Amino acid sequence: MTAPRLRTLADLVFHLAETQKGREHLVSWQEGRERLWLSTEEWVARVHALALALEERGVGKASRVAIFSENRPEWHITEFACQLLGAITVPLYPTLPADQVRYILHNARCGCILYSDKAKAEILADVRAQLTRPLSCIAFESEAATEPDPHLQELLDRGFQLASATPLETLRSRSKEDDPASLIYTSGTTGNPKGVTLTHRNLVSNILACSDLFELGPKDLSLSFLPLSHVFQRTVDNLFLYKGVSIHYVKSIDRVPRALTEIQPTLLASVPRLYERAYLRVQNNLEKESAAKKRIFAWAIGVGARYHEARSAGHVALHLAAQRRLAHRLVFSKIHERMGGRLRLAITGGAALPEKVGRFFGAIGLDLFEGYGLTETSPVLVLARPGATRWGSIGQAIPGVELRIADDGEILAKTPGLMQGYWDNDEATAEAIDAEGWFHTGDVGELDSDGFLKITDRKKDLIVTSGGKNIAPQPIEQLLTATGVISYAVVIGDNYPYLTALLVPNLEDLPPELAELSPEERITQPRLLERIEATVAEVNGKVAEHERIRRWKLLPRELTLDDRELTPTLKVRRRFVLERYSDLVSSMYLKSQRI
Repeated sequence: MTAPRLRTLADLVFHLAETQKGREHLVSWQEGRERLWLSTEEWVARVHALALALEERGVGKASRVAIFSENRPEWHITEFACQLLGAITVPLYPTLPADQVRYILHNARCGCILYSDKAKAEILADVRAQLTRPLSCIAFESEAATEPDPHLQELLDRGFQLASATPLETLRSRSKEDDPASLIYTSGTTGNPKGVTLTHRNLVSNILACSDLFELGPKDLSLSFLPLSHVFQRTVDNLFLYKGVSIHYVKSIDRVPRALTEIQPTLLASVPRLYERAYLRVQNNLEKESAAKKRIFAWAIGVGARYHEARSAGHVALHLAAQRRLAHRLVFSKIHERMGGRLRLAITGGAALPEKVGRFFGAIGLDLFEGYGLTETSPVLVLARPGATRWGSIGQAIPGVELRIADDGEILAKTPGLMQGYWDNDEATAEAIDAEGWFHTGDVGELDSDGFLKITDRKKDLIVTSGGKNIAPQPIEQLLTATGVISYAVVIGDNYPYLTALLVPNLEDLPPELAELSPEERITQPRLLERIEATVAEVNGKVAEHERIRRWKLLPRELTLDDRELTPTLKVRRRFVLERYSDLVSSMYLKSQRI
């Protein structure tokens, strides 16, 4: 069946009802040891019922409804119920602290919030008392509800009663293309986040522009585990629903390795960190193998790389194809099994993918297609796809997107996905979108003659030393983390005479005697310090003299999302980390050099 074109996100509900009718397995989730499913009819009926129940409680056109939850089917059911009513959803990251939850609810002037569990109920109990306007709170889980607020099942039961008198069809045209669909608050490193207003036209344009770049369909199954409050996972899931792909919800990224082997997805969208860790795990395990097995592995990777290059060129010799089959049987199949055994397409976004990691996965027969975009662009601007990949670049602009490099190297974009503006912040909107309609991304990059984009760094992260040298820290940080010895690296040097770094050792690859020590004791051990020193020296040999790390300090633990040191896409909040460890940074410079 030919899929009808979309105009609004609300149309996606009718699209599923029409094109996936009779489908028994549309979305699934894990409840204890049991995997549960919703059929298309059940999913659509819940969306319809919740929309009617919310409308009865006063939610309507342009109402702001917050969603405070991990990934689960109720998240999408709430989202699309609101879209049927013409309401504006305000997603909240499930790890947000109370002060940021309060700020967003107040700034967006939300009148209603749907949340997942008791932990969220405790946060909302404090927040609610400090808000100046009434807030209706609805729990997904009955045990998390607080009197007199209802829980979701109560609303669904009421909605099912109302549905007989108000058919789904009566809700078809509540939302219009240029109506705001969602208000997404970007995760700022300092200060309060800005609300990005995205319309139905913005979000739908991204779905349609990406819909024909890959072969997707009802035989596919994907995992949804990056926060749905982030526009990346949300757009990916919207695209998958549009193409009839089944979705399995995973509540957090740390549960993904197990879900890969148990659920066996065919599609995966993730941030580079997951692929990097899989790569490093393979390398670490390889170090424990015999010399003979290491030689077989190196041979297999060499064959896989040559096969990948030949296939990209359009001609694979018979002897190379035979070698590739043998390499797969001896080596690659074992790696594929750890990722479920059925994975055929993987997309990565949210941060830069190290080229070494991309080449490795390409060699074993799993291409990673990198994407680039921002919340303000709904989000995708650039996406690699079959037949349009090039090492060292992200890919080419998706249909409808125009790119340009400014004189100072900043990437500018025009796209139908460009936000309506920042919520209640005309000044910030004017700074981001110039008079000619170009959006200033804040990223620095290069665009080659074939339209392939390479990103070198964030404009605001560029380091200018006190000697006037301009340095992009991200390539240096990627060299450090690509060694497998260092898990996170934060390069420092803005207004200082030389570069230093805060480093987190790879805690998954420590000798047994170090692993048993406390974190504080571990980072003082000569064996670990010598290993880090050798790694830094190796990287210093690959960069220009002014880009070399002169001093470094180890952090005793991983950077975490819960401590707000990482963004939801697992990028380091550079300024936040530098402020938290300012004394450690100062200790790497003379008093006369300190800022």
